[in-house]
Formats: sequence, C-alpha cells, structure tokens
Amino acid sequence: MLMKKLYHYTSINNLALILKSGSIRFGRLDYVNDPTEGKSDDFHSLSSYIFISCWTENEEENLALWNMYTPDMNGVRIELEIPLFESYKVGETENLLFSKSEFLNEQDGYFIVGGLNEPYRIEYTDDIKLLQPSIRNTTGLHVESLAKCKRSIWKVEQECRYRLDIYPVDKTIQSEYFPDRYQHLIDNQTPPPIEGYMVKIKDESFRKMKIRFSPKLKNGDKEIVHALVNTYNGSATIQESSLKGLIR
Repeated sequence: MLMKKLYHYTSINNLALILKSGSIRFGRLDYVNDPTEGKSDDFHSLSSYIFISCWTENEEENLALWNMYTPDMNGVRIELEIPLFESYKVGETENLLFSKSEFLNEQDGYFIVGGLNEPYRIEYTDDIKLLQPSIRNTTGLHVESLAKCKRSIWKVEQECRYRLDIYPVDKTIQSEYFPDRYQHLIDNQTPPPIEGYMVKIKDESFRKMKIRFSPKLKNGDKEIVHALVNTYNGSATIQESSLKGLIR
C-alpha cells in the first residue's frame, strides 16, 4: 500500500527545532531505544553509521507512542504529506535525500551514501537471522540489510523510516582509491564526526503540516505551540487530541 502521510510523536522542544529550521533531524542508530539494532552475525555493529528518521503511517492516535515519545504525554504529533523531502540526483542515482554537494564533506570529515527519498516499513520479527543478518559478500559489506527489522516487542510502533548512511573520512590520507580513506576507520569502529544530520522538509509538505496536541498537553504549552506556528509556519494546522478528556 502506497504511503500518503506520515506521523511523528515528539516533544515541544523538538517541534520548535523542526519549525525553526524547516528540517528533520536524522539521528544515529546507536542512540535509538533498541540497543541491538545495527548488529550483524559476521561483522561488528554498524549502528553508528546508520542515521534514521522515525515515523508511523498509523493515522489513529497511539497511546503507546504518546507515552514513549512525549514527556509525560505532554507533546505533539506532527503530520506531513509524502513526499516529505526534496529529491536529488547524484551520478546515476536518482531520488536521493542529499545533493551532489552534500555527498562528501571534506572539512568535517564524512561522506553520505544510500539515502533514498522513500520511507520503508519496519518488519517485526524474532528471527535472529533477520535481526542480525550476514552482511559480508564478494564486494564488501551489504549494509542495506541492516536496520530493516526490529524485535516483535516493538510492533506497537508500526514504524516507517527514512535512512542515510554516513561514514567518516580520514583527512590525512589522499588516495585515488576512495575506500583507502575510510575502510580502516570502519574496521576500527571509528564513528562519524557527527551525531545528527538535518534534511530540509519539502516546502509544500511543510506548509501543509498538521500539529496535534497530546491528550494531556497543558494550556501554557498549547500557547507555546501556537506562538511557534505563528512565527515559523503560519499555514500549519493545529488540532486537539481525539483522546482529550479520556485519560486521567
């Protein structure tokens, strides 16, 4: 089934950052709630190189997500239409989340690969071969098979993801064979020099943003949300929770 809209539960603080920057932060997989993600059965964990943005396509409000991702159920849910982000072409690869100028950041010491501008659904399973797959092959590492599955205990999230893979570059090495500049860093488990990466929201999707209050959001915090919207995205829609008054 084709996804048309995605939903993200978050704090008011994070909402402020999203509205002010017009961007979504992709965070490293080694900081998410499941510490087993990014592991394989034939190589060390690559979670520090995988950057994700987590959403759900479930339009119905989810009490578990309100509890997990808004402090004391005091936050918001953001609704955005797909496509969320602009698409770029780098070389022969189209529909990417980053432009050619973003591919290699020599100054800060990292480069980006992967990053298709398409959300994918997480598969929930307890099959260890899917949770920690073999990734070695004749051409190197099949990193794409990681971060596709989560344990069944997380099924309540009904999660969809966007993903970027970001690797460090050794600025002290100059070589025509590009893997010489990063392969040893991956082998030594050297993380990239950044912990998050900002991706700009597509203008049309940003303008049509809908912001839903959490069931227990305090009146003062509602005023803060209204002020943020008036300042940074006057066309966004603000909604009350459908669960308001149903939770003590």
